[in-house]
Amino acid sequence: MTTKVFSAIVADDLTGATTTGALLAARGVKNVVTIGDVKDVPADSIDALLVSTDSRQMAPEDAYSVVKKATEELVALGGTHFSKRTDTTMRGGIGYEIDAMLDVLGEEYVAVIVPAMPPSKRVVVAGYSLIDSVLLSRTGVAQDILSPITDSYLPTLLGKQIRGDLAFIGIGNVMNGHDAIEEKLRAYREQGYRYFLCDSVSDEDVAEIARAVTDLGWKTLCVDPGMFTTEYALAQGIAYEEKTPKAALRIDSSPTDRGTVIVVAGSATATTRMQLGYLQQLKGTSTLEVYSESMIEGGFWCEEETKKVVRRASQLLETNPPRILLITLDTTLSGAIVNLDKIEKEKNLEHGEGARNLAKNLAHVAQLVMEMYSERLAGLYCTGGDTLVNTCEAINAGGISLEDYVIPQSDQGRIVGGPFDGLPVVGKGGLTGTEHTAVRIVNRLFDERKIND
Repeated sequence: MTTKVFSAIVADDLTGATTTGALLAARGVKNVVTIGDVKDVPADSIDALLVSTDSRQMAPEDAYSVVKKATEELVALGGTHFSKRTDTTMRGGIGYEIDAMLDVLGEEYVAVIVPAMPPSKRVVVAGYSLIDSVLLSRTGVAQDILSPITDSYLPTLLGKQIRGDLAFIGIGNVMNGHDAIEEKLRAYREQGYRYFLCDSVSDEDVAEIARAVTDLGWKTLCVDPGMFTTEYALAQGIAYEEKTPKAALRIDSSPTDRGTVIVVAGSATATTRMQLGYLQQLKGTSTLEVYSESMIEGGFWCEEETKKVVRRASQLLETNPPRILLITLDTTLSGAIVNLDKIEKEKNLEHGEGARNLAKNLAHVAQLVMEMYSERLAGLYCTGGDTLVNTCEAINAGGISLEDYVIPQSDQGRIVGGPFDGLPVVGKGGLTGTEHTAVRIVNRLFDERKIND
């Protein structure tokens, strides 16, 4: 068992884990996001280990169970500092998962909740969560099919999930610096509070909260989208090293670009559609459009659709190998709404089975195409959390070693284990970025891997 300072982080999906891993990597903290068994990761060679429980859509009791198990494994592995990574849009059973970790860590631990991610324009003011100055419940997550958010006031949202009372540290205290934050935290703790929610609107606010908690010397479970965890880990003396600078982001192609970057897009957001539309206009981009309903149904028609797409990929490879190969669903490109409940009933599928089939079968298509293009594969870019985790599982990756982020929540690393070990990879959430984000990601992947052809 390792005795060094070792940060152990539990996320409810893989994209969330990679976001925090990228933030740590950007500060020089060596880390791995595991996709398989945590016991297979050499903890003595890294300073932070991140685990995805894929629990965001689970019922509360199931989410509690898998998070509790993951925390027990991280404790056994030698974790010394613990974090519960939350979605920036507060989806999922965050409170139930906090309690699962606290139950393992013990009564001495407190939960300090800092839900802001200021570089991504996610802030918390007076307890209200805002994304780019819009109240959380007025953004697209209010219509999220699986985890709609209808309350922007986090004390109410979280208070319905956690077991105890929630103390709130408002922006008035936070803006006065770490001494004021520390005083407020201490006063609440003396009153018996164990859960603390903090406003924050800037990077400096998050750092001041981390400094205050460090000065208090509490055994702390960090609960946040990644920034607070990073600041707290560094304040606690986690190891870090000088980073090798990455190439500057670029929109234009370069004569040195070689091979093919494969883009797997499962996210159905308008942001993703805009970014893919820009990619499709670029010279050297080919698109493999996958029929969603066949992927949802599975079975014979899914196999036929897979064969058709793979044949098209083979034809492109033989005649005019693409610079960018986009594998995406027909609904992602069109913006059509998929009525999963209706399709599941028509196809006699269990509730939730259609969504699982869709992600898994799209990943299988990506796996077959990646194997076909393996000799000229320059990188993999996945947009959408389910897309990333299922694609990594399909190619037998053991994890992702995070190195940096292209932009916040567009996380860059390399595949660990399996036939594509060392392949540059970027995972991005569906709501992140501008029109040019996807092409910047693709070009970063070309810069990371040089192929002679």
